Amino acid sequence: MLNSVETRLEARVTDLAGRVRPAADFARLMASGAQPSGGVNAYVLPSSMRGGRASAMTGTFSQEVTKGVSVVLFLASVDGQGAAALARIDSLLTEIIDALCGWAPADEVGVFMLGQSRFAPSSSGLMSWVIEFQIMDHLRIDT
Repeated sequence: MLNSVETRLEARVTDLAGRVRPAADFARLMASGAQPSGGVNAYVLPSSMRGGRASAMTGTFSQEVTKGVSVVLFLASVDGQGAAALARIDSLLTEIIDALCGWAPADEVGVFMLGQSRFAPSSSGLMSWVIEFQIMDHLRIDT
């Protein structure tokens, strides 16, 4: 599912073309203490899983599951106050939300919904946001 989200963001958000990276790259970035370079960068991460209503019948266990996916967005600030970066982040947030909400990868039961979006403190002139999305799916286990 994460690869599908990456592909969709690159196709639908012009500023993210060639700039969406997987969770492994985010982990390496955090471990190195380095900063993303070159303007806008996005990372797609699995973020949560919550179980819902469950049922069991002879031979089968079924449960609703809400899966979370986060898009971590970094943008270099162009002035001391970050005003230009904030103005750009607003439009990027809208484009990212428009690209994912109401859409689902082919094998999912539900469609993506916006969970929340929040500023995430960063250093050295980088503005960062975390945008969380949720999608409903079903867990089925033959017992």
